Amino acid sequence: MVKKFKVLQIGSTDNLQTDETIWRYVSEEEVLEEQEEMQFQLEKEGPYDFIYVKVPYSNKLMKLLEVLSEPYTTYVDQRYWDKAFRTHDLTRKYCMLCFEYQNEDERLEKLKAVTFPGQYGDKVQLIHCKLTRYFDGTVHYEGNEALMISGDFGDNMAPFLSWKQHLGYDKDKVIQVWPEYTVSDEVEIMFVYRLAPTNESHTVKETFVRKQDELITPLEIPRQPHDAHILISMYAKGKGTIRVGAVHKRWSRLDLGQFILGGKRYADSNRDEFIYYFNPGDMQPPLNVYFSGYRSAEGFEGFYMMKKLNAPFMLIGDPRLEGGAFYLGSEEYEQAIKQVIEEKLEALGFQRNELILSGLSMGSFGALYYGAQLNPAAIVVGKPLINLGTIAENMALVRPEDFGTSLDVLYKNEKGLTSASIQQLNDKFWQQFSQADWSHTTFAISYMAHDDYDKHAFEMMLPILSRQQARVMQRGVPGRHNDDTPTITSWFVNFYHMILESQYGRGRKDAE
Repeated sequence: MVKKFKVLQIGSTDNLQTDETIWRYVSEEEVLEEQEEMQFQLEKEGPYDFIYVKVPYSNKLMKLLEVLSEPYTTYVDQRYWDKAFRTHDLTRKYCMLCFEYQNEDERLEKLKAVTFPGQYGDKVQLIHCKLTRYFDGTVHYEGNEALMISGDFGDNMAPFLSWKQHLGYDKDKVIQVWPEYTVSDEVEIMFVYRLAPTNESHTVKETFVRKQDELITPLEIPRQPHDAHILISMYAKGKGTIRVGAVHKRWSRLDLGQFILGGKRYADSNRDEFIYYFNPGDMQPPLNVYFSGYRSAEGFEGFYMMKKLNAPFMLIGDPRLEGGAFYLGSEEYEQAIKQVIEEKLEALGFQRNELILSGLSMGSFGALYYGAQLNPAAIVVGKPLINLGTIAENMALVRPEDFGTSLDVLYKNEKGLTSASIQQLNDKFWQQFSQADWSHTTFAISYMAHDDYDKHAFEMMLPILSRQQARVMQRGVPGRHNDDTPTITSWFVNFYHMILESQYGRGRKDAE
C-alpha cells in the first residue's frame, strides 16, 4: 500500500483531499479552547508531513506546534507570518517558513503541488540524442557524459538536436527539467519542450521555450491532469562548440524544497549539480554528514537512517552521470560542497571536532576526500572506494562490462583513459589524504575482504593512519563489493552509535 501524505491545516478548510493525501482540518477555536484533548488526538493521528497554519500567532498554537512539528513540515500563511513567528525559537529549531503566493488561485494550486508522498527523479542520457539536420562540423561522444559538437550552426536560431527517448511527465505533479550543457562564447542555444499526452502521442498540448539566459534556473512545468511525454529539442546558432549532457527530470516542490521539503541544489558554472539537505535535529553536537552512494534514481538517500540518530545531520547527493560522479568536479564545485558543510557548522555554533563525515561505497569517497580537507572528529565509511582510476582500469579484466560509469568518471576528470590518467585520478585522492592531519580523527571502516572494485583501499589507508596515530575501528566482511550490503550497513550504523556514545555521550536508546 502506497504511503499517503498527511496534512494538518490549522485554520480555514480548503477541501484539497486527493488519492495521495489525507487532510486534517482544525479550527483556531479548537486550538485555543481544547488544547490538551486536541493535542492528544493530533499526536495519535500524526506524525504529519505538512502543517499549514492559517491563524494568528498565539502561545497555545506554539505549544501545539512544538509537539507536532518536525524540520520543514510547518508553513505559516503569509498573512499571519509576523515578527512573533519569525523570531520564535521554534522557527529556527523546526525550520518553519512562510507560505508565499500571489493570489488565492496560486495559493490553492501551490498547496496541491507540494503535498505528495515520496520523491522521484530520472534523466535522459545523451546516447539518445540525434542531429535533426545536416551539420558541417565534428561530432563525437565523451563516453556517456557528453556529446561534443563543433562547427557552424548557422546565423539563425534553428533546431539541430533532438532526443529519441522522451522524459515522462507524471500527472498532477510540477515537473522540473534541468539540461546539462556548456557552450563557447560565440554560440547561442535554446531548448524547446513539447508536452504530448500519452493517449494522444501525436498531439502537442503545450510548448515551453527556454532561451539561454532563462536556462540558469530549471524549467518547472505546471501540474497537468494527464500523463504525457516531454519531447526535447535543442536549437542553436553561431560558430563554436556545444557540449551536451543528460537532461534531468524531477518531481518539484517549488520553492519549498528539492525532492523533499527542505532539500536544496547547487549548480556550478558548468551546470554540474549536487543536492543537499540539512536537518538541525536536537541542535546538539555533532553534525553528521552522509554522502549518498551510487544511485541511478535521483533523490536523497539515508534520510531515515540518519534521522534515527536524533542529532543534526546533512545529506549530500550527486545526480551526475548514470548514478553519481563521486563528488569530484571543478574547484568551484568542490569548494561549494565544503562551504555548505561549514555554513551549517557555523549556524549550529559547532567546531570541527563536532563534525562526522560518512558514506557507503561511492559516498565513502566523498567522506574521505572532503574529510581530508575539513579535519572532522570522525569518519564512518562502508565499502570504501578511493582509487577511482584503478576502479576504471579493473573494468578491462577484473569486472568486464561492469560499472562502465567508472570510465566516465576517469574521462570527466582527466580527459583521457591512459595509464597516466589512471594514476593522476588515483593521486587526486592521495594528495589530499596523505597530507591531512589525522591525529585527532577517529575512523570506523567496514570493508569487503575481496572487494573487486578497489581491493586494496583499506590496506593502503592503514599505514598513513597508523603513522599519525589515528584511532581506527575496522570490520572486514567476506565477499566482493556488491556482496552482503546488509552486514556492511549494520556495521556502519553500529560504528556510528559507538562514536556518538563514546565521544558525545549519546546513547543508542536516546537516538532511537
